[in-house]
Amino acid sequence: MPPAPLFKPASRAPGLLDENWQAWTALAIGVLAITAQTASSMTFSVLMKPIVGEFGWDRTAFTGAMTLRMTLMVLLVWYAGVLTDRIGPRAVLAAGALIIGVGNLAMSQVHSLPQFYAVMAWLGPGQAAIGTVAASALVLRRFTHRRSLAVGILNGGDNLVNSGVYYLAAVLLAAWGWRATIGSLGSLYLLLAVLILWALPARRTAAAEDATSPDRARLRDLPWGDARLWVLCLAYALIYAFITSVQLHLHAYLTDLGHSALDAAQILSILTLVGAAGAPLFGWLAERTSARSALVVVVSGLLACSVLLWSARTLPVFTAWAVAYGLINSGVVALLALMLTELFGAAQIGRLMGVAMVFCMTATMLANNFSAAMFDLTGSYKPAWQTYTVVMALTLVPVEWLRRRGGPAPEPAAEIIGSSSPP
Repeated sequence: MPPAPLFKPASRAPGLLDENWQAWTALAIGVLAITAQTASSMTFSVLMKPIVGEFGWDRTAFTGAMTLRMTLMVLLVWYAGVLTDRIGPRAVLAAGALIIGVGNLAMSQVHSLPQFYAVMAWLGPGQAAIGTVAASALVLRRFTHRRSLAVGILNGGDNLVNSGVYYLAAVLLAAWGWRATIGSLGSLYLLLAVLILWALPARRTAAAEDATSPDRARLRDLPWGDARLWVLCLAYALIYAFITSVQLHLHAYLTDLGHSALDAAQILSILTLVGAAGAPLFGWLAERTSARSALVVVVSGLLACSVLLWSARTLPVFTAWAVAYGLINSGVVALLALMLTELFGAAQIGRLMGVAMVFCMTATMLANNFSAAMFDLTGSYKPAWQTYTVVMALTLVPVEWLRRRGGPAPEPAAEIIGSSSPP
């Protein structure tokens, strides 16, 4: 037997470039899908004032339609997670893009409040299907190395692409009006549905079939009795209450303060663009420490940004706020998927994300209506932003509890990883 070498060659840690092309294709599709979900909500933020101005509706009526859309998202996002685990993210994402595309084309022909509400009801299932749940499952199951960074890139790519959505929507709105703007976006969603079906293979392996059935038995394996799941859902409900209210009402808030529509769109574009770097940064931080520690940093940052939001007035200050908020806020969605995987594994990430998003979307509905009602009552969004400062301070309590009681994640063998999982 030859003697053992005195020095062993240093082993290189697996990196992103060690993944196969299918993983990278899945990441690219995931970025487009999650971008499409975010852009669908962003567009209505820019279009709110021209739509209510044309029809003479108040903002509460407009927000009520958004609430209907989100209600249906809440009712169906769990089932979107079930379908993601059962038939794979490919079909779920394509169906969501198709529904939103048709809905946006119908929205461009709306002429009454009942029609507007009907279109929002149609869009709800599409937004439940196309975004975070299925896209996160797609990436988590395809990547075997550096998952945290891959999920960070997924959400960073969302921010990068969407950084131009506010500004583009504002430019198209000024040139063509809101109907042509939303009709053009509808056509892009239909193209996205075709791309998803073409780029992701439809084949299913025996391992994939085993990973998604039998459904009833796998439901019993979910951590229903684990307090960490429900504390995490509560914390994320509070976080989403703040960040989604900012997303929907910030453009109107800035113009109410006297800033132009293009300046407001530029602020929104800046905070979104900065998030393209922030999401991978928090993915890297979660990889180096833990998702639980990274979430404490995010919530602390959101607390500071909430104070600056209602105290700022000038455009330079709002620009500085946008940089800080965009960097911190970008870690929110990425860390949800990573938290669930860190605590419970990735085998049923679709269902777990679905449960969490029920809480998040319910909080979004309540918070958006609260913000609109505060404006209609007081003529200002400032009381709403001050309320969210208190909410963010309270959110630090469950987040810190989670950091202290994370516990070990399940064994990797129980997870669905690699190219054997369904696309």
